[in-house]
Amino acid sequence: MRINKQNNLNFSSNASLIKNFKRAAGEGFAKIDDIGEGVNITLDFLGKAVLVPATIMLVSKEEKEKKEYSALKNPVAATLQLLMEVPILMYGSKLIEKLANKGKLDKEGSNFSYNEKAAKEGFTTALQEAAKKDETLKTKSVELIERLNKKGLNSNLKDAFQDSFEKLPEETSKALKKSLENYDTTHKRLYHLQNRVCFVAAIVLTPLLCAAEDFLFPKVMKLLKGEKTPPKGQSRVQISLQNFKSQVAKGDLKC
Repeated sequence: MRINKQNNLNFSSNASLIKNFKRAAGEGFAKIDDIGEGVNITLDFLGKAVLVPATIMLVSKEEKEKKEYSALKNPVAATLQLLMEVPILMYGSKLIEKLANKGKLDKEGSNFSYNEKAAKEGFTTALQEAAKKDETLKTKSVELIERLNKKGLNSNLKDAFQDSFEKLPEETSKALKKSLENYDTTHKRLYHLQNRVCFVAAIVLTPLLCAAEDFLFPKVMKLLKGEKTPPKGQSRVQISLQNFKSQVAKGDLKC
């Protein structure tokens, strides 16, 4: 009975730990802002460049040469992916943001807007007007707007803005909260649009990425192994024949 009781206690303890870990992990991810295509590319790169090769070298039971080949192929593929996808992600996102902030992505007469710049200006203007009537808010708003300009809008900053509205008159507080919510919605809408476009671009790039990998990988392997390319005017067949003749002359090769 004691053993069963102890096992039950251990099981309950482990179940509780797992449950707490899941909750903590979920809350942690929920607090992370802007998890998008950039984060996906970074995690994918780290997995291919570090985790996969390490797993192959430690776990695989294949011959050493095959293991090395498989392990090296992943970092090469990850580097190519990084070199090709990151510029598209960066410049593509900037182009979409530029078009959005000029109103090029918005339909006339629609409240559905991607213009984050206009939403931000509307909110900060309303905040500065309200701050003229409240000294505490005036001091706090300067600090918060400075943080907004440096780091952009995130969940922590949004909470800080909302906390600063609590002691204002009800009508003013409601108006500022509505303006902040509109800015936050527009910010997220633009961010998700950027990620969707970059995701599609990454899919379109896949065939080109595979072709580049197939072309470059043999060359990288030769460099790593120290193999020399044949001199101009001399084919690999000619070099193989020369090696064969030299081995025969030395007596290293017997028929």
